[in-house]
Amino acid sequence: MIGALWTGISGLSAHQTALDNESNNIANVNTIGYKASRISFADQIYQGKIGKGSYVQDAEKVFTTGGSKITGVEYDVALQGDGFFTVINKNTLGTAETFYTRAGNLRMGQSGTLQNADGYEVQGWAMSSIDQKNDVKTTNQNASRFTDAYVKNLGNGIIRHKDYIETIAAKATNYNESAKSDPVSVFSGAGGKTKAAKLKDIDLALTNYNEWLQKYKDDPSLPSKGSTSQVSQANFKTGVPPTSIIGKGGDSIEMVINGNSYTQEFVVTKTTPAWRDELWNALPVTPVDERALYDLKDPALIEIMPTTTEAERSLKDQEIAKYDKLAGKINTYKALSDTISNKETGVVAYMAKDRTNPTSDVLNPNGMYEQTTNLADMLRGVIQIKSLVPGKEFKITQVAEYSGENDKFSVKGTFQSTSVASMGSGKQALEEARDALSKLVNGNQRSVYTTQDLYGAANNKTFSFSINVFDKDLGYVIPVPNDGAVPPKAVPIEIGNVNTGDINTIVDAINNIRTSSGPQLGDYIVAKNINGNLVLETNDANYDVEFDAKLETDPTVDLNELVNNAGYTYDIRVGTNTISTTFATATPVDKNAIYTAISTNVAAYNAANPGRELVVSPINNGVFTITSADGERIEGDLRINVAPTQPTSTSVNNAGTNTVMEQGVYNIATPIADNTTYGVTINGTNYSFTTGTGYTGTESDIRNNILAQIKNDPALKDIVNATANGTGGISINQTRVVDSNNTATSLGITGTGGTYAASQAYVAGNPEVQVFTVDFTNASRSEIVLTLAGSNISIKTEENETPSSAATKLQDEINKNPNLRNRYEVVVNGADIEVREKAGVTGYTGFGGNIPSITFNDLEVPVWDLKEGFVEVNSEYSGRRGAGGEFMEITTRVDQSSTQASLQLRLDVLNISDSKFGGFKVDDTGLVTITEGGVEYAVGQVSIARFTNNRGLEAVGNNNFRATQDSGNVIYSTNNNNTNGVKGQALELSKADLSESLVNLMVFQRAFEANAKSITTSDELLSTLINLKR
Repeated sequence: MIGALWTGISGLSAHQTALDNESNNIANVNTIGYKASRISFADQIYQGKIGKGSYVQDAEKVFTTGGSKITGVEYDVALQGDGFFTVINKNTLGTAETFYTRAGNLRMGQSGTLQNADGYEVQGWAMSSIDQKNDVKTTNQNASRFTDAYVKNLGNGIIRHKDYIETIAAKATNYNESAKSDPVSVFSGAGGKTKAAKLKDIDLALTNYNEWLQKYKDDPSLPSKGSTSQVSQANFKTGVPPTSIIGKGGDSIEMVINGNSYTQEFVVTKTTPAWRDELWNALPVTPVDERALYDLKDPALIEIMPTTTEAERSLKDQEIAKYDKLAGKINTYKALSDTISNKETGVVAYMAKDRTNPTSDVLNPNGMYEQTTNLADMLRGVIQIKSLVPGKEFKITQVAEYSGENDKFSVKGTFQSTSVASMGSGKQALEEARDALSKLVNGNQRSVYTTQDLYGAANNKTFSFSINVFDKDLGYVIPVPNDGAVPPKAVPIEIGNVNTGDINTIVDAINNIRTSSGPQLGDYIVAKNINGNLVLETNDANYDVEFDAKLETDPTVDLNELVNNAGYTYDIRVGTNTISTTFATATPVDKNAIYTAISTNVAAYNAANPGRELVVSPINNGVFTITSADGERIEGDLRINVAPTQPTSTSVNNAGTNTVMEQGVYNIATPIADNTTYGVTINGTNYSFTTGTGYTGTESDIRNNILAQIKNDPALKDIVNATANGTGGISINQTRVVDSNNTATSLGITGTGGTYAASQAYVAGNPEVQVFTVDFTNASRSEIVLTLAGSNISIKTEENETPSSAATKLQDEINKNPNLRNRYEVVVNGADIEVREKAGVTGYTGFGGNIPSITFNDLEVPVWDLKEGFVEVNSEYSGRRGAGGEFMEITTRVDQSSTQASLQLRLDVLNISDSKFGGFKVDDTGLVTITEGGVEYAVGQVSIARFTNNRGLEAVGNNNFRATQDSGNVIYSTNNNNTNGVKGQALELSKADLSESLVNLMVFQRAFEANAKSITTSDELLSTLINLKR
């Protein structure tokens, strides 16, 4: 009976526990992800084959997946199938506890990490830190993540690899606003583009970039292979007809690309003397004499050709027309290349030459073609066309010239490709597509200096040049060239004594001068002469960096500007110190002696003032610089202390005789006779009329016939003015001389069948001459001013000047003035300089009272102020080759083989964007993405934890479990491959079944009551036994 009592008690205890468990299930019927518990009963020990009751052998969780409820809340995540979220509770001591839960009601915590309702951080494969050098491709060195300025989404893709997930996102600033057309005056024929053309190129490159991004996303395992850009050349033949037939209005050239015909009519052009000089000097004479090929005359000789008569003017114009025709050809080629660049999307065209054979007119498949705007190069008619999008092919099918007179008469040109387009694959093809897009959005920086910017109105200059540029490897701005110190200090290159207007010397110096160590200018930029402008452009490897050009005129001392036979004092002031050098100049000026004197005095100053030394450069062709070693300001002042010796002159006027035009009247003899010739002979030509038998006309009829002949003869145009005089007379008035080079030639007028009487006889005349006897003995270099016909003609004399050399210089200056060169000449006659009148259209007219005079002036004292002059770039012409926008591509990585970590959701903390928040999303693999500004970023992946024995997990409350020895170690699989994944915007419902629990409560209640009955029954039996004893 005692055993039955205790057995009943054990049953009460066991079922009380079962009631507790079932009550807990009922209490958690709405708990997210709750797993119902169940009780396992077991019988107890036996005695004599009779058991001693029951006990709760195990209270275990039943890990079956609950149903899902779609909530629409972006942070809700429901596990599908077996598995747990891993969460970590970080305490203030820095330690952390790891728990596992099925509850997916998550949120973003204050720190930006993904957390559960208790603030525990959800674990997974977090996004790796961004490597600024390798993961961020940006054209703005001051920007490493997306900001509000990046308003254009260019491309976005999430790429799943075997064991990592990659996000590629590209954005740009508003290049529609920053884009501007390239200035035609600078970049015509050199790949210049309009704003509209630049934007079309970007659209094409953008489409190409997204195509490659999609291909990479579809199959990231494809082999990585680069694409090749097509480069082709078209050649219009060099020479004169029939080799090349264009040269006048109406002629044209054509190129057909991708079926699009680009036609350019001949550009009629007028040249200037300076342009003709430039072409003449550019044309080679070997291996082919291209001056002779085009039958060109030296421009200097053209300028002095006489233009007195119509025939002379015509001859001169014919020579100029040859240059005009060539200028028109060049401008036609340039215009066609500009048209192709701006109308054929995705290509750039420019005038080119073969570096390996620059004078060749035959395309070379192995040639090295490069852009050029040298006049002789462009005249050879080679246009290079280059694809701006790697792998994109274009087809040239026609290159031809057409005559405007007959459109069926044409000359075919040639074309070739030195690089064919080929499509790459994989990551490298994508990267090349990205770089092409980036170049078009941003483009090479181009700093432009015009000739006016460089030289202004100044004479020859000495320049120093360096740049400040962002170095990608170092990550900061450095001067180049520099001394290699830390921090580095600029060591500018010196470009010495450059002739005014010379661009090529500066270009060659920047491209070719190298320092002994450290970074070189060529590592970052290239200098070009484009249409007579200095253009500094970042090279292709550094197209996206910015540089600050430091082009300065040096503090120069030019000894060539000194005059002989004078005395000078030169003071150099450094603070309160003055370095004074006094020197005299002889004939010739001893430049080395003066340089030595100044250098010696500077050296003495340096010895007395350590730390404040001046640096005197070596002398180069009479020019040197003086600078302060520590940058201290210095000033120079040159003044004359012994005045120069001017030449002297006396003059004598030899009056000439003015030319007198002939005037007279021819009268027909009367009466008119039959078979008689009437006429007049003028300048060797007879103008006559012969009557026949029975002639019935009048003398006026004969006169009018003869007069008409005279007026209609072009040989007499502008020479005589013939008019009717009376009934049968002709008045003949000479209006100009027959030959201004030989005024002795008269009209020689005689009459036939009548009489000619001269009322004013022709007088040939002779020139008026002003004779100057100039003494240059011991004279200093000076200015001679010849005042002639109201104009001042100025020249500078040299040391040991002679009357002959001075007369030549004066004549050269007169030749530059059309109004003077046709009327006057300067010649030397023995020791005299004579200013002679030249016969004009009316012969000799004398100086008209304006007697020529000569004055002498001292040359200006050279300015050696030692001031450095910073040369500003031309802001109007400078800019970027592309659209001038900023491009950025960021690549992020979620490494699925890394250890577990908290998942950061804030884009600013992840260093992706200035924006903190975005749209949260989890896909069925647990990949967490944040969408901001239309771009989706994979920021991590929630890992699903699994165990070999889920029932071994210890429930610790708050929907959490703790791993135990019974559960085994946690198991993660790459990309959650061995799980059923998750469902976003959903929650897993509680697995507690209310109806089942209520049934169990009734069962347990009855069992409890029955066990209680067994106890009371045993108690009654025990009482009966006790009563029996009593």
